[in-house]
Amino acid sequence: MTKVVVVTGASKGIGRAAALHLAMQGFTVFAGVRKLEDGTALEQEAKGQVTPILIDVTKQEQVVAAAHQVETAIGTNGLAALVNNAGVAVAAPLEYLPLDELRAQLEVNLVGQLGVTQAFLPLLRQAKGRIINISSIGARIAGPLLGAYHASKFALEALTDSLRLELQPLGIEVISIEPGAVATPIW
Repeated sequence: MTKVVVVTGASKGIGRAAALHLAMQGFTVFAGVRKLEDGTALEQEAKGQVTPILIDVTKQEQVVAAAHQVETAIGTNGLAALVNNAGVAVAAPLEYLPLDELRAQLEVNLVGQLGVTQAFLPLLRQAKGRIINISSIGARIAGPLLGAYHASKFALEALTDSLRLELQPLGIEVISIEPGAVATPIW
């Protein structure tokens, strides 16, 4: 049986590239997308090697349904990896940033990541898989106009560090990847 990976935020950018690359490496890939047409396009490009699943990380019922869909498809084999890649960037001076936009930023880049992790942890336990959180160099340095984004990524680093300590006794690795500037649609 091939190893199974779930990648969130696979419609574009890093998530799409990761899903396609993992499929080419022989993994069974479930690619989280928010729109069916994005999933169809990804599936066609991957020549059937990627299975799209609907996941808006801010909608817990979709997250739980996606975890159930993957569990039904793979049975007791478990999940080799969960790549938490979904993310957004809100740009504005903090002085003028509407608080609802800050909440939305944190909901996608932080709260949603934990919700996905919680939903897929039973499958990760079965295979002693790993969690890979795609963070950002923006978790190391903060600058003007992206305070909400930086705050979400700094917080994701803390969440990742805590999860690493909590799950290490179970044999589950928790990894943070902090890419620098990448030409993706998020910018």
